[in-house]
Amino acid sequence: MRQYFSICIFLCLSFGLVAQPPLSKKDQQKKAEFEALIEREQRYEETLQSADAAFEKKQYVVARMAYQEAIQYNAEQEQWLISKVNDLDILMARTAARSVDSIMVVVPKLDAAKLPTAASKQMEGRTMDDVSPEVVGANEVDSAQVIAEAIEPPREAPKETPPPVAKAEPNSPNHTVSARNIELQPKAKPSPTPERVEKKMVKEDFKTFDNGVTEETFTLDNSTVLRVVVKEGIDVIVFKRVKHKWGGEFFFLDDQDVTRRYWEEQVRMYREKYPSDQE
Repeated sequence: MRQYFSICIFLCLSFGLVAQPPLSKKDQQKKAEFEALIEREQRYEETLQSADAAFEKKQYVVARMAYQEAIQYNAEQEQWLISKVNDLDILMARTAARSVDSIMVVVPKLDAAKLPTAASKQMEGRTMDDVSPEVVGANEVDSAQVIAEAIEPPREAPKETPPPVAKAEPNSPNHTVSARNIELQPKAKPSPTPERVEKKMVKEDFKTFDNGVTEETFTLDNSTVLRVVVKEGIDVIVFKRVKHKWGGEFFFLDDQDVTRRYWEEQVRMYREKYPSDQE
């Protein structure tokens, strides 16, 4: 009996150690295709997550490239991914077209402490006769006196005649410098406070342009913008063409999307109308 159990245990252990037969070429090909499919799905999910995260952070160039890269990992979602890429191209083209209309200017920085209050604006230019009794009576703490002091010019205080100062010889023991003599000495003028300024982006005023056609080219980080401003009297028309560095052109008329054909026809017409502006 003991020998029987020993033989059974030996056979069980031997069965686990027996080498499996090799897979056929067909099975190996199926296995490789399955593993490649799993890897592509993982790469697709990782790339799509990266694209969505970049879009949320408004990193549109990074998001655009990630969506385009994800196309090779999922053929079923190719059309959807292409639409995402095209939407980002249009969005970045509009942003680039609008950015060239802003210029940096230096303006004085307003001090909030010195801004006039609503009450001071309301009383500006008014006299005591313009203030009704109801308004005066509504203020609890001598409002009429405060208004009168704000309107009437300040009265100069009577000048005091300084008492005579006894002269003493410089070498005498009674020769001292009084505090009044120190105050009467001229004081140094304080240095002027520099004006506080700040830089601010404002929309460019096309009304200051000369009549005719004005063309400018702006080179941005990821695109080039051609701006054609047509001014006829008080009427202003702005044409823009945006070309991305990775390809693709977009055309705008007064910040509205137009076709290439219409844009080129209109620009050509104004260039022929004002040929002197193209010299």
